[in-house]
Amino acid sequence: MSLHLSARRLALATVATCIAAGVTGCGGAGTPTASPATVTVTVTATPTPSLSPSITSSSSTSSTSSTVVTSTASGPLQTGAAGRKLTLSDFFSPASNWTEERYDVADVKNVTGIATTVQSCYAGSAVELELRLGNNFSSFAFSVGQANSSLNSDQNVSIQVLGNNSQLDIQSVPFNQVQHFNVQVAGVNALKIRMTLDDQIAQCGGSVIAVITDPVLT
Repeated sequence: MSLHLSARRLALATVATCIAAGVTGCGGAGTPTASPATVTVTVTATPTPSLSPSITSSSSTSSTSSTVVTSTASGPLQTGAAGRKLTLSDFFSPASNWTEERYDVADVKNVTGIATTVQSCYAGSAVELELRLGNNFSSFAFSVGQANSSLNSDQNVSIQVLGNNSQLDIQSVPFNQVQHFNVQVAGVNALKIRMTLDDQIAQCGGSVIAVITDPVLT
């Protein structure tokens, strides 16, 4: 009876152990214990679609409107231009080497003048300024001198005035003097002022600034 009781206690203890361990299929004493089943779970990862970032390149386009100022053909001058001092803008398509500034000329200080550099002794290389008169005027007066800031002071400037390509006047202007001109322009459409260094001067050559002042049409 003791042996039977001991066997029963052993069987109960085994069952209790199986329950505590959570093992199913636990056999009794002497019964092989089945190995727990191994469950393999395969998880298939669904790849997340790769989203290409949408990059909006917002390039700021700066629209710069550049205004180019160019010399315009002025003329023919109307009769309303008579009696006033002409400016560089009144002349016909002046070259870029002509400027309008203030100069000291001989004993005249800070005078407004239309000027250019004269460096050639040859007529073929003369600098030129033109007026388109449209046959609207009778006379043209102006003065010419060399700026006190001229590089050379031993040269004369030869001033030739042409009306419709015919010579109306020609004069030589030395340094430190102001020469006045008054030419008749009735029936003249194209009036030109041409300047060179005077080739009658010994050792002609150098560089001077010729300044036209007080140009007035009547």
